[in-house]
Amino acid sequence: MPVPSDDRVVQRVAHAQAVATARGLVLTTLRRQVYALIVASERPIGAYDLLAALQPARGRVPPTTVYRALDFLLEHGFVHRIESKNAFFACCDVDHPHQGQFLICEACGETVEIPGGELARQLAGSAPAQGFAVLRQVVELSGLCAACQHGQR
Repeated sequence: MPVPSDDRVVQRVAHAQAVATARGLVLTTLRRQVYALIVASERPIGAYDLLAALQPARGRVPPTTVYRALDFLLEHGFVHRIESKNAFFACCDVDHPHQGQFLICEACGETVEIPGGELARQLAGSAPAQGFAVLRQVVELSGLCAACQHGQR
């Protein structure tokens, strides 16, 4: 898969670039390409799938290079890691860093990020009572999307 260039992807990459610039961050060419591939996938995508997708445009890219780009995108809230899939998904709101909550269809893989600020606060707030410092929080709900429930996929 070549690095995508459809309008939706181009707009989201441009928006991420503007957010990065406003924060004093640098979206290198590789970071932009990785982000564009994640946005275009519309489903969680693994690091090795990203490597394969980058190869036609960039040639062989060392895995560590892609992992560094992913670490940057994760650290600054441009993407989320879907733990259960060991994959990455574009953040729905790069303007406002937040914890991710996801609905993941077990049949087709459709993944939707849902708002959950209150849930994130409740979960983080319960941990200190146990003497636990929450460093990262991901909530993943697995099930069937509406289309798969009704046999439409």
